[in-house]
Amino acid sequence: MIAVLAAGGAGLLAERLAIAQLLEQAGPRRDIYVEGLRSELGRYETLPSVMTYSTTLRQMLSAPGNEPLSQRASTYLEQVATVSGAAAIYAIDTEGTTRAASNWQGPASFVGMNFSYRPYFRDAMAKGYGRFYGIGTTSGEAGYYFARSIPGPEGVLGVVVVKVTLTGMERTWGQAADRVLVKDGHGVTILSSVPGWTFRTLEPLSDGLRERLAATRQYDRVELRVLAVKQLADLGGGASVLRIGGPGTPPLLAMARNVPGTDWQLLLLTDMAPVANAQRIAWAAGAAFVLLLTLAAMLVRQRRRTRAAERATRAALERSAQALEREVAARTAELVAANDDLRRAQDGLVQAAKLAALGQLAAGITHELNQPLAALRTLSDNAAAFLARGKADRVTENLTMIGQLTERMARITGQLRGFARKSENRPEPVRLAVAAGNSLALLAEKSRRLDANVETAIDPDLWVRFDPIRLEQVLVNLLGNALDAVAGGPVRQVRLEAVRDGGRALVRVLDSGSGIAPESLPHLFEPFFTTKPPGQGLGLGLVISAGMVQDHGGSIHAANRPEGGAMFTIDLPAHG
Repeated sequence: MIAVLAAGGAGLLAERLAIAQLLEQAGPRRDIYVEGLRSELGRYETLPSVMTYSTTLRQMLSAPGNEPLSQRASTYLEQVATVSGAAAIYAIDTEGTTRAASNWQGPASFVGMNFSYRPYFRDAMAKGYGRFYGIGTTSGEAGYYFARSIPGPEGVLGVVVVKVTLTGMERTWGQAADRVLVKDGHGVTILSSVPGWTFRTLEPLSDGLRERLAATRQYDRVELRVLAVKQLADLGGGASVLRIGGPGTPPLLAMARNVPGTDWQLLLLTDMAPVANAQRIAWAAGAAFVLLLTLAAMLVRQRRRTRAAERATRAALERSAQALEREVAARTAELVAANDDLRRAQDGLVQAAKLAALGQLAAGITHELNQPLAALRTLSDNAAAFLARGKADRVTENLTMIGQLTERMARITGQLRGFARKSENRPEPVRLAVAAGNSLALLAEKSRRLDANVETAIDPDLWVRFDPIRLEQVLVNLLGNALDAVAGGPVRQVRLEAVRDGGRALVRVLDSGSGIAPESLPHLFEPFFTTKPPGQGLGLGLVISAGMVQDHGGSIHAANRPEGGAMFTIDLPAHG
């Protein structure tokens, strides 16, 4: 009887320890699955917001029934979908009808389909954005939908939608030993590494909920059957023991965690066979231990040695426990240090991305400082020599030149510091001649390196109301593009001019390059469009510049010059 009780107690303790070990091992893996899912969704979260700036989509939604504009918008969406990897991107008018789609040439084209019943459309029209997961009513393919409304001068023009499929992630999960399941806020399993578990419910759905799901067609043409799930034990902290299937199905250790930004919950299901093995080993060890004590009790003459052995065993267990505590503390310290290193690395990457553009300017300005630095050293050495010879007039002359050089270096570094200062976007009266001078100074080294001739013709009394730092950023972007356009050409000529035209200020940047291809002109101010070679541009510089000009009541246009080269014109309200 004692042996049975001891073996049972050992088995219970072994079960708890084995479950704790499984939870400790499964926790990080569960977090990796959650972060991977969140990262996959995060790749596309901002894409609809960027695409609301597309002039192609705005023109198409502003001209209902214009088939050429619809085809051009569909072609543009098809290109963006190919580059981004999205399953589909489409634009919907205010009535819910799809006007352009990336799959416009396929058999399951969304063009002409009405999606006014979809929650993501209604939310985007009401709140400006919408998110939704469901099965496509046209394609029959499940996906996550990101939607953003496209504002116009007189109200919302329509909605742009990006659809992302997660089947690739499911296939990756299926290759792992873990079983993964994701359920939505309705209790429907929307993702799983086990194919038979997808689009099942963990508990029966009410009639009212089924009617709402049918109205939105979230799980179109799918029969939501109940998945046989029974909770065997609640371990707390989002952990439990479940049985999925019939009574003969082995139990699974489930660890749950909510997926940030959604109403989803991910469950990592781990086989509990190691727990059963630990119990069997503990039962056998407990029985053997009781038998050993029984035999020891019968051998009175060996009682002292038995007690000594017990003390030695306890000491060894204490040493093992202390060693285990030290190892756990060391591993914990290593994990904390690794997390700190990772956080610092992430912060460094973010800061490096913020300073990349400034670093290109600083490289040129560093060259500007090298010559005065060398001159300062020579003049200071000469001043010391003249002082030793008693030639005070020559010492004064050298010190005067040193002062002039330091003023020049202060102006150079002041220009770089001013450009690097974070702008608060506060418009104020700005003299265009001053902004142009600062911008050209930042690009002086680049123009000299390209052997480019930069001319200016700027009205000295022409003012605009603009944030100074942002105005210089726009000019640096346009002038830098012009210098890139003339690089390597036989004639390397760039001209910056600014004139008053009535109540407007017209700023023009002209170059002697090869000009802009006619097919590229309509797309210059669209996100991710670039004419530069791969790796030399993201296609966002002109988009950002155009947005800043529009924020200050102006516009920016591009055209080819009859005599060759390109011309960019900024049209702003004149101040004063």
